[in-house]
Amino acid sequence: MMHVRLRVCLIVLSLATVAFAGPDKPIRDVKSLTGDWRATGGGPAAIRIKPDGSYEGISANGAKTVGKITATGGTASFQSANSAGSVTWSQEGGKDVLLFVRADGRASAKLERVK
Repeated sequence: MMHVRLRVCLIVLSLATVAFAGPDKPIRDVKSLTGDWRATGGGPAAIRIKPDGSYEGISANGAKTVGKITATGGTASFQSANSAGSVTWSQEGGKDVLLFVRADGRASAKLERVK
């Protein structure tokens, strides 16, 4: 019975999060992502994205990371030394938010624009 309640709570929270987040914004040009981004929720992850899409920063586990974001047809992807995947851009609570999701689905990072 406890497992059923937990599942229901998780589903409700997931739906609330989706409802709170705005629709994904198309990423037509990586220049629109230029600036400093930090992890939502106070985690250690943070990156600085340059106008050419290259980035450097600190991953969620505290390791230095470098990579490149590319945009094609309104969608974006990233490639680093250790992983690759997709990047989506949305608005949450009036803030720009990037979501990096590894192609293997094992990890993701949610970052908000600082400047």
